[in-house]
Amino acid sequence: MRIKQVIDILKEKTGAVDVDQQRTNDQVIIGDPDQEVTAVVTTFMATIDVIHYAVAKKANLIITHEPTWFNGRDDTSWLKDDFIYQKKKQLLLEHNIVVWRFHDYMHSAKKDQIYQGFEQALGWHDYNLAGNSLSLNPLEQAATCYQIPKLEVRALLAQLKEALNMKVIRYIGAEDAVVQRIGLLLGGSSLGLGDERNPMKLVQANHLDTVICGDITEWTLSAYIRDASMLGVNKNMIILGHEKSEEIGMKNIVPWMEKHLPNLEISFIDSEEPFRYFY
Repeated sequence: MRIKQVIDILKEKTGAVDVDQQRTNDQVIIGDPDQEVTAVVTTFMATIDVIHYAVAKKANLIITHEPTWFNGRDDTSWLKDDFIYQKKKQLLLEHNIVVWRFHDYMHSAKKDQIYQGFEQALGWHDYNLAGNSLSLNPLEQAATCYQIPKLEVRALLAQLKEALNMKVIRYIGAEDAVVQRIGLLLGGSSLGLGDERNPMKLVQANHLDTVICGDITEWTLSAYIRDASMLGVNKNMIILGHEKSEEIGMKNIVPWMEKHLPNLEISFIDSEEPFRYFY
């Protein structure tokens, strides 16, 4: 099977119908998609370590959720003379590796595949609340809220640490606060999808006590939750970071891919969050 056939099958099987073909990020970033596929690696981001892992696995297709060239559109025009770009490109070309970005189709699937992976990791499938299709807020339109059995913030933090393999998690609120209604804003959706007020509107409209998010801006949602907590209102925020909030989705699509591509070797590699922590 050729790599371009693998890509076409995966796009089709998402069931996504509203992906703008002129603007989608889901492009072959580098490499020849006409070559026969040897093995496939999925990851959050095609870092240097991930590329080395793919080479060791004799995989010539890396499926990445996020950019390879350090900007959202994978534009390389500004990198032509950059040493880091040249060495990374050379590494990929030397081993005939194709990098394909799988982002818009995943988020536009009948069930967002990143959120689905997170649900599977936490066992929250049965707790998902319906979105509000009449709302002008894209965060309210999507099914991003959950009503789970009551537990304390500290217990939820422990669950997340185990499920997502995290050593430390930032949070706002009280450890003994009771959690039940949760807004899940993975990746960059916690920035508002075009309007930084949208996350707070989601909290208000859905009477959320807790928000689990990827990225943050410290004067928007986090400031709102912090002030609420200071006023004695049960509002909590758990900050996972972009990578940790979405990597689990790239891990949990492997069984789905194996179902549709049964004769291929497919494996996941954790690109890991980019930070080290000084304790």
